[in-house]
Amino acid sequence: MKKISITISCLLLIIVAYPSHAGNYHWYKGNTHCHTIMSDGKNTPAEVIAAYHAQGYNFLAITDHNLLLNTDTVKKPAAMRKDFLLIPGEEASDRVAVHTTAFGISKYVPISTDQRIANNAASDTNEGNSGVKGKHVLTVTEMIQLHVDGTLLAGGIPFINHPNFSKGVKISDILPVKNLHHMEVYNGHPLVANWGKEGHIAVEAKWDSLLTHGMVMYGIASDDMHKLVTNDENEAGMFRGWIMVRSPELSIAALHKAIASGNFYATNSVILKRCDMSLKKCLIEINTGATEKEVAQSQGIPRIDKDGKEGFSIEFIGFGGKILSFVEGARAVYQPKKGDGYVRARITRCVKTNRGYEKLFAWVQPVFMY
Repeated sequence: MKKISITISCLLLIIVAYPSHAGNYHWYKGNTHCHTIMSDGKNTPAEVIAAYHAQGYNFLAITDHNLLLNTDTVKKPAAMRKDFLLIPGEEASDRVAVHTTAFGISKYVPISTDQRIANNAASDTNEGNSGVKGKHVLTVTEMIQLHVDGTLLAGGIPFINHPNFSKGVKISDILPVKNLHHMEVYNGHPLVANWGKEGHIAVEAKWDSLLTHGMVMYGIASDDMHKLVTNDENEAGMFRGWIMVRSPELSIAALHKAIASGNFYATNSVILKRCDMSLKKCLIEINTGATEKEVAQSQGIPRIDKDGKEGFSIEFIGFGGKILSFVEGARAVYQPKKGDGYVRARITRCVKTNRGYEKLFAWVQPVFMY
């Protein structure tokens, strides 16, 4: 049964999520999830900032576990570009690996129940462990809700992270959560099981399930960087996943508005030239040259399949994860139909190697028919 709590205002945001291609908009590249030595990363904040700045990113959120870094006091590159922003962030990290990115926050977001996890003791914004309710141990749903509520109170956007990591977060855990509209569909950490594992379907399939239940949900890609390396798939390295945000300008307020309304796509190397999604027409065009450049200089971890076909392909996907249209090549158009429920797009670059068919992706946000 479809979830019926979607408001008219939410639907309007979704319908206009991708402005006209002719409008005065630009694409901005950013990472929403990475770590430093302030939590469990291997590099200093200054080193992390310098690396992403040098790679040409337009914005970066450092999201250390249960700690809000003061971005005003961090050492920045000597000649920092005007088109590079630091976004305040935190990864609210609770027991049983329930982790939520608090993106663009103005104050620390407290975690819920586990007193053994540090509660940002070094920060003046520490609010303590407000999730303890007597002897009641919060459920996974309650933990996520606490993170979401705290993030919104801090002026940020909550993203549920790597739902297949460790014990994993189930669809039934997420569905009751209110005001959560973003989840990682790809995470570059080697231990997060993006493509599924025993007891958990692929994260992208979880996304489709939430959408099919009527939940407004946008897909995020991040690298979850813990170490500044690019050549070791066994390490949580850099430049493996990011979002491309369409915005009239590069400012924290403009990025917040665009991301909140789903005006971005997620990728682990595939770059788009056109991304026009509406109820009238869905048009996707791949920038093949920019994609090959990203493949050469980035470190997106591919999905490796036994079967495949080399080249680019574009799929439009609807209710129940059904493939509505499959097109080989760099451009595709689809006319949404009422019975589709929703329409999103997955764009694939496939090459055959000695490991099998290696596939890199871009994921485009859904538009809704209901």
